[in-house]
Amino acid sequence: MSTSRIKLYDTTLRDGSQASDINFTLEEKLALIEAFDRFGFDYIEAGWPRPGSADEELFARASTMTLQHARLAAFSSTKKARSKVAEDPILRALIESGAPVATVFGKTWIHHVTYQLKATPDENLGMIRETIEYLRDNPMRPFEEVVYDAEHFFDGYKDDSEYALATLKAAALAGASVLVLCDTNGGTLYNEVGDIVWWVLEFLKSDPAIRERFGDALPEVGIHCHNDSGLGVASTLEAVRRGCTHVQGTVNGVGERIGNADLVQVIANLALKTDAVLRDVVRVEELTHLSDAVYARAGLRPRKDQPFVGVKGFAHDGGVHVDAVLKGASYQHIDPARVGNKMRITLSTNSGRASIYAVVKSLGFDVEPNDPRLRAMLDEVHALCSEGFDIGLLEDEQYLLALKHLGEIPRRIVVTRCDVTSHFTQLEDKEDHDNSCILKMEVDGVEYKVFEDTESGPVGVNFKAMKEALGRARLPTNFELVNYEVGLPKQREGAGSTIQTYITYEMDDGQLITTSGFHEDIIVSSRESLLKAALLVAARFGK
Repeated sequence: MSTSRIKLYDTTLRDGSQASDINFTLEEKLALIEAFDRFGFDYIEAGWPRPGSADEELFARASTMTLQHARLAAFSSTKKARSKVAEDPILRALIESGAPVATVFGKTWIHHVTYQLKATPDENLGMIRETIEYLRDNPMRPFEEVVYDAEHFFDGYKDDSEYALATLKAAALAGASVLVLCDTNGGTLYNEVGDIVWWVLEFLKSDPAIRERFGDALPEVGIHCHNDSGLGVASTLEAVRRGCTHVQGTVNGVGERIGNADLVQVIANLALKTDAVLRDVVRVEELTHLSDAVYARAGLRPRKDQPFVGVKGFAHDGGVHVDAVLKGASYQHIDPARVGNKMRITLSTNSGRASIYAVVKSLGFDVEPNDPRLRAMLDEVHALCSEGFDIGLLEDEQYLLALKHLGEIPRRIVVTRCDVTSHFTQLEDKEDHDNSCILKMEVDGVEYKVFEDTESGPVGVNFKAMKEALGRARLPTNFELVNYEVGLPKQREGAGSTIQTYITYEMDDGQLITTSGFHEDIIVSSRESLLKAALLVAARFGK
């Protein structure tokens, strides 16, 4: 493992945004630049500012931001074959981006040079050399640093190692400070990555022209892996072990096709399991928060099974495991707090009394291990899960269930009638749609009748009506619906399938709560979740 400091280069906003299910807005990108800077990345590759692209406006704003830890990088390609570098509009846009760092990719694989660029091998070397020299020394705004991304390097090396190394040499002698070896199609085995990294470093140390130019202060060698073979993280760690000191990747591994090396996993492994040196400002303990922030901005559901930061990362389900963990046995590879996560006990058909006891204690209930009420609660958990209801990691559902068996739900809230109607009309080219709800709800025996209409959909109008009734009953209404998800039915029975809905609400202090419904009617399932949220808020925050 390299003892030199490892530099972390995030490309979530450029390479990560090429994922088929991600489309960051300008404001989301700016917010993530701030988040990445706070976390402690060395570089943030914000995008490719091609003429007329949305990234031009991004860099116009991002280049004026004051970053505390990171340097902003703009991405681009080398100049075109048989063109003048000073007249290349893409490179001009790169210079005008205002970023202090330029990252340029060029062709390494002779196959691509011949068939994609339709250039000769020597023309491609000239394109690399002229582009980097121009960016370093152009009269308009010389870049402080140029990073060279050697596209398809590993494929190119295996096809023609002499030419692949010649492209690196051209970039180095032209002034690139970092030579990044890219496994662009993600097809190289991790041991091959390590061996080729070693040969590259040996080449740089032994080439006469490079030694004469740089002496012992050789350009850094970096790694950029895609995850098509499921080896992005492993290959990245192996590259660092063999001498790379510059690491590229994306938060959560988002990216084109299968994605990129997940920087969350790379950083956690480097920081906690190796002697690699990262900057002191890197906030490893914020990895879970950083991961969640990227998922939220991308509009993606967090991976529950994501190593280190997923909610299942330190979750224990089996009764034997839970009992052992509670007695001090280790079933966790690290302390989850070191990456901002926590240990969780799930509830399922596998749960035993130890699981139930651990959950209710974690929720703040004062109960003894042999309390007979735990048996009744466990029986209900088994019954719910046998029907297909997922209560496993839903802490707010667990709290309500514990309150039912061990405490006392402070208010009795019952929906006695709920008519939800969706209206749609189309006259010529004009569409009109709205939803209405007639609700009768009893709170501690007092009935409240509400009529609401809205354009926000049947769930939205139901939520609006229930909040109106809660307000009239002088119960807390300081929460808003912020996320709605529907789980896939476990038994496919067409429109009659029983489904589970998950609704997340945000309190006015930012606290999130999630409740769930389970019914073959999606509106009824959603209403169950809404009612549980009302009970939960009344129990935790009501007077």
